[in-house]
Amino acid sequence: MRAARLVLLVMALAPLRGAAQPIVGIVVEEGTGAPIHGAMVILFDSTGTLVASTLSNAAGRFLVRVQRPGLHYITVERVGYADWTTDRFEPQPGSEPLTIRVPVQAVRLQGLDVSAGRRCEVRPEEGKATARVWEEVRKALAAEAFTRAASLYRYTLIRYQRKLDRRGRKTFEHTAAVLENLPAAFRSFPIQHLVAGGFVQVIEDSAEFYAPDAEALLSDAFLDTHCFGLREGEDGEEDRIGLVFRPLEDREVPEIGGVLWLNAGTSELERLEFAYLNLTRSLQVAEPGGEVAFTRLPDGAWIVRDWHIRMPHFEPSGRFMRRTGYIEDGGIVWAITDSAGRQVLHAETASISGVVTDSAGTGPPTDLVVVELAATGRQTVPSADGSFLLTGLDEGRHVLRVRSPLHSSWGIVQPDEVAIEGQPGEIVHVRLRAPGITDALAAACGGAPRPGGTVAFMGRITTPNGAAVGDMAVSVRWPHASFYFPAPVAAPFGPEGTPDREWTYVRDGLFATATTTTDWRGLFLLCDIPAGTRLRVGVAASPAGDPLLTKTYYLPPGPPAVVARLVVPS
Repeated sequence: MRAARLVLLVMALAPLRGAAQPIVGIVVEEGTGAPIHGAMVILFDSTGTLVASTLSNAAGRFLVRVQRPGLHYITVERVGYADWTTDRFEPQPGSEPLTIRVPVQAVRLQGLDVSAGRRCEVRPEEGKATARVWEEVRKALAAEAFTRAASLYRYTLIRYQRKLDRRGRKTFEHTAAVLENLPAAFRSFPIQHLVAGGFVQVIEDSAEFYAPDAEALLSDAFLDTHCFGLREGEDGEEDRIGLVFRPLEDREVPEIGGVLWLNAGTSELERLEFAYLNLTRSLQVAEPGGEVAFTRLPDGAWIVRDWHIRMPHFEPSGRFMRRTGYIEDGGIVWAITDSAGRQVLHAETASISGVVTDSAGTGPPTDLVVVELAATGRQTVPSADGSFLLTGLDEGRHVLRVRSPLHSSWGIVQPDEVAIEGQPGEIVHVRLRAPGITDALAAACGGAPRPGGTVAFMGRITTPNGAAVGDMAVSVRWPHASFYFPAPVAAPFGPEGTPDREWTYVRDGLFATATTTTDWRGLFLLCDIPAGTRLRVGVAASPAGDPLLTKTYYLPPGPPAVVARLVVPS
């Protein structure tokens, strides 16, 4: 008998064809307006028929196409959170982009009563513990199936085969091949064929072992012939929760049973472990099975990262067949490129993907920003939608910060940094906020949040061509009735750290006056001024010199910071 082998079909899938009427939109969190990436956006018509689906990108944006005019609605699904469905609407040509505000309602799997789901159920009822876990598994599998069907990525796969000893511990032969430009890591045989004939089928004199993919696990044929239950994480993996599945008792063909493991904290699908059942009661067969590991890509798409399956190998021994060892077939995703040809993942290096929003967290930055890796100096400019990708990184800790070239040219240090742990062959996802001038001034004034109803006022002294002018004497005067007393700090943080310039305060009848001298940046700062105050600002070449200019500023309620440019003669 020839060695048993695994049959996995890798095939190109035709690109999705769109209709004429597009719906463009963005998915954001309700309340914060923060974009949501990797959410499945599903368009239905008025009868509840699925029309189109897609994943929101790193900036939360999406595009789906309407087949016919009429009322439609959209359901947004994302792993770890409750689904959200919009009201019915009728798409109109040339309409404004659609903003879907999704309430943030996390799905809690930690602390779930696993004992309530130990009984194996076919299609468990909604609301039960097993159904809650299955729903999170379904979302990840649906995203993986969509990613494959839409041909969003191309894969470089290392396909290997190992021959093991009788106990399955020692390798005595290993072969491998590199397969490039594949549309998927693997795809299973049609599930209808597997349900009818079993997951192990004898063709001529060879036993064919089949592995399930996402579409197989999601199919009605699979769900109607298997039951589901729950299982706690194993030793050392208490933060995991398992969705157990096994064939119904009346199934007589070779079947599979196993566990889909999720991270209980994030609800993310991590791996599938399975074994072949109903093969034979002979101890010669032992327990063949396999494993499929999943990972998430920059746009939130889920893909198979690696897989393997172990099958018994037989040789004739007199009138019987004797197991002489095992054959393990497998595949490892070595590299992934997107439709633009960018390498988004490599097995030997770490990757970081993310999105930068404006200081309010509601959209992409309005000004140019740069994402920088501290210590290395490596930089990247986010795309127009704020998304960015850093690849080829070493394993370990990486510190990211967002720099504004405009603020850097003023000598203002951006205060926020985010630390990320990178792992080879994995993509870490992060959301960064471009710190605005308000953040920088709040940090200099003592940290956010600042007292309500107050305003930070920063002046920048320049020549007519925009060059900063240092060593200028600044005096600021306001009515004493406001009861405002300035903090000592007279400038925002710069590259040297805490500024050494301070305010000198005096009271002059009905008015109060603060004076200072600017550093090389030409900047001065007053913290926590009551909104509604009027300031009279004078600039001179020296404390005893005549003013070069004098201006009055009104600080209205609302804006937490006001920045003014004061132009002096060259």
